[in-house]
Amino acid sequence: MPPAGNQYLDARLPWVPEHGYVLSVTPGRLEELEEDLSVQSTCSQAVPKIPAAMRRRWMLCFISVKKGYLTHVARSVVYYPAESGRDKLDIWNVTPFAKHVRVTALKAKIEGRQAWRAKQALNGGHISPAAFTLVMDALRRVDGGASGAAEGLIDRRLASPDPTPTRAKENWAYQRDAVITSLEIARIPKEQFKASAQFDEKAPADLTSIFDGDDDVTTMEDLVILQDLDEANEDWQFVKRQRYPAKLFTNGDTKLTIILANKLPLERQLGVDLIYVNETLKSVVFVQYKMFSGMNGEGGYRPDGQLSEEIARMDAAAAKLATIAIDESCDGYRLGPDPFFLKFCSKLLSHETIGHVPGIYVPLGYWKRLVKTPVVKGKKGGTIVYTETFGRRHFTPTHFIDMVGRGWIGTSALQTDVLAPYLRAALQGDKGLVLAVQSSNSGHPDADEESEEGLGPPLRTVAPPKPRYPGKKPKVIQI
Repeated sequence: MPPAGNQYLDARLPWVPEHGYVLSVTPGRLEELEEDLSVQSTCSQAVPKIPAAMRRRWMLCFISVKKGYLTHVARSVVYYPAESGRDKLDIWNVTPFAKHVRVTALKAKIEGRQAWRAKQALNGGHISPAAFTLVMDALRRVDGGASGAAEGLIDRRLASPDPTPTRAKENWAYQRDAVITSLEIARIPKEQFKASAQFDEKAPADLTSIFDGDDDVTTMEDLVILQDLDEANEDWQFVKRQRYPAKLFTNGDTKLTIILANKLPLERQLGVDLIYVNETLKSVVFVQYKMFSGMNGEGGYRPDGQLSEEIARMDAAAAKLATIAIDESCDGYRLGPDPFFLKFCSKLLSHETIGHVPGIYVPLGYWKRLVKTPVVKGKKGGTIVYTETFGRRHFTPTHFIDMVGRGWIGTSALQTDVLAPYLRAALQGDKGLVLAVQSSNSGHPDADEESEEGLGPPLRTVAPPKPRYPGKKPKVIQI
């Protein structure tokens, strides 16, 4: 029987921890964690804060349910702070040691300049990268079986490239990238999302999206998140009435609804646009996907008529947004007025990889300036760009996700309602679209200094309905 939450081992993805953690829990708490793993991909435990630089980096977790001994090993990572003010340690692939490892025996075998730090970490808590190397070396010398169990969770093999890239596989990768990006912006562990690394060419003909094989997918008219749009304008009501595959993800007070609209055959789709709607901070960000040619992006990207048409549609939306009054509120402040971005992907995902499509983000406004400069001219006078063309003038996925999640970029709070006609047009168009809507499960997010949703309730443009029961505090609705 493989350890719970074992889908990552099944996929054999590269996974190399850079540091470690020693987690002490009671046997009862470990049972609770394993029960969580039996029904979902990860379980979580609140722990003291680790260095901020170590967040989002793979971490091998040693678990102790018996004082003075290490009893289990698991994969783990810290993405976000916990609501308690501590960090949330996400854990999966919990594997028991065949024989418990005595901590004092490990300490006796630890040698080196960071030995004191490694010995101290074995008492519980974060293990720095330098100390982690010493602990792993000591484990190999003390208990070969335990060392083998720990090493079994580490996979240093690089994912092989897809030998037969197709338009369907390309679009499948784009869809998956848009979903994963949305999850990370909403601070929901992307491990909650399960999809095969590549589109299966042997799949049924009616399989046209990454959600088609998911039994938990609902239709939009069943989504609680959209129930409060009944009193909005006719465009929002149109969006609510559509029946497209949608899936709800949750993490604490945050819920993310991802809608895959316009399910056309993948071979006919040219790419996937991501529209991210942050209901809590009332901002919207648009991302247009473009891909460099060549296996590693060495062929560059040549703008074509399709991009011109897409930019024209963005310009039309921008002109409409520009007519909205300037938002003077703190929640409505943005670093710039441009909510449109291009993501240039350097290559298709490797065949076994389920993470991001490698690429860079640039604002549409910057792209317009760049294409007017000599730096984009090719040898024959045509326009072509490469990754190096942008130099340092681009956003990495980490930069982009953080800015969107904290509401520093995108539309202002007062521009939300005018987006409905464009969402309606997108739902009626011929191109694949991923629409992600993030909101909060609670009426008022906790004012946590590290919580990107702790900025207070968003501005309202629709009066709240009268309470059904007089004297009872009405429920706060975020739209």
